[in-house]
Amino acid sequence: MSRNPGHTAASVGLSTNSWTGPPIAVFWDQSLVWGLICLETLGQLQVPFQVVGSAEIRQGVLEAHRILLVPGGWAAHKMEVLGNDGQERIRQFVMGGGCYLGFCGGAGLALSSPPSLGLVPLQRLPLKERLPSASGSLVIARSSDHPIWQDLPEQLTSSVWWPSQFQWKALPSAQILASYVALTKDFWISDLPFHDLNTQDMDYANWEEVYGINLDPSRLLNQPAIIEARLGEGRVILSYPHLETPGDTEANRLLLNIMRYLNCIGAQHGPSRTVTPSVHQEEKPLPGTQTLEYLQQAAATAEDLIAFGQRHLLWNWRHPWLLHWRRGIRGLECGTLAVLLGFLLREMERLHVHGSDASNDPWLEPARGLLDDTRCFCQGAQRLLLEEKLASQNGTCVKLGKVNTMVDQLRLRLYGTRMNHGGLCRDLFDRLDRMLYQLLTYPRELGNHGERGTTGVP
Repeated sequence: MSRNPGHTAASVGLSTNSWTGPPIAVFWDQSLVWGLICLETLGQLQVPFQVVGSAEIRQGVLEAHRILLVPGGWAAHKMEVLGNDGQERIRQFVMGGGCYLGFCGGAGLALSSPPSLGLVPLQRLPLKERLPSASGSLVIARSSDHPIWQDLPEQLTSSVWWPSQFQWKALPSAQILASYVALTKDFWISDLPFHDLNTQDMDYANWEEVYGINLDPSRLLNQPAIIEARLGEGRVILSYPHLETPGDTEANRLLLNIMRYLNCIGAQHGPSRTVTPSVHQEEKPLPGTQTLEYLQQAAATAEDLIAFGQRHLLWNWRHPWLLHWRRGIRGLECGTLAVLLGFLLREMERLHVHGSDASNDPWLEPARGLLDDTRCFCQGAQRLLLEEKLASQNGTCVKLGKVNTMVDQLRLRLYGTRMNHGGLCRDLFDRLDRMLYQLLTYPRELGNHGERGTTGVP
């Protein structure tokens, strides 16, 4: 496919020099672990960033930036917290010459399938047509002669983490930048390792009949992985591969090229005002000893839940920030809880050494509430895991749908009825989301989050 007119390395000034221009705005809300790995990789790439929330977007913070980066996470949850005003601010930002970069859920957020921002007139591929449960590394290849591929091979390895897919149609304002071309030994479909099935010449139709979902990875191959679209004076680049996955060296280099390209595009219009420190970066009280004790107990409770699942052979750590779980259970949510609490505790401990046990510790009540919610959730989650394990011995135990009275009631209370977590899990993650946002917008002299790792399991 031909590239958009004028898209050459020379014309956009793409270079390998250090970053020039304002920091990238990273939309934090409802990103959870996907936000953490994004910040870690931006730090590794030495790209400056400013964490922004939906309230700041509604107040016009994007006017000071060229690029809005939206990490993964459920698009419906992001739309909800943005509200109509925040959604319109993003649209106007791009229309006026700003650039939008979205990964996975952040990519879906920009499409036209509701709920979404509608920045690009393309929809998600319907569930019945796509590969719904793919994860791990695969190979993507350039689909156009585009400056983001400067000094990179024709093909490179990247990771996907349960992506949707683009329902592609030719548009004068859009082009495919990369497509899926091959799978690796680390690629999984649901809880099935692709390499093992492939070497044994297994019939995917038999597995699909049992699992009740599409499992044939050919549904993914030769389909668009990364796309670019124009909207007004701005650009939108959407990637279902998580180019920000820590350790994916070539994919991280592609990400850096994309950000440099968008930075150059954005410079043609420029922010309407300069970057100012976040209103949340003013001097404020630091966490006290009691806050740390609450967080230590919450993190230990989550670790007990992880150990419980490991004892019952329900999951194991795939990466320091991601579990690998058996089909039919909510491993993503449980692993995310442990990772987020571990990160929150470590960063709070770093802040605590700068402060004292002031009587007006603003973190105390949120930490107490977080501990209460964590205990309640983990107690219910352990019981649910046992009930699901028992049910799976008697037949299929799918993640959604009716199983038995006990499982159904526990799932409703803990997670709601949809794939995008609700119930007590949503309340707990919303509380964590707010605390992490406050933490990440602390004054940088107390902790430069762009210069150190953010994920690791304690």
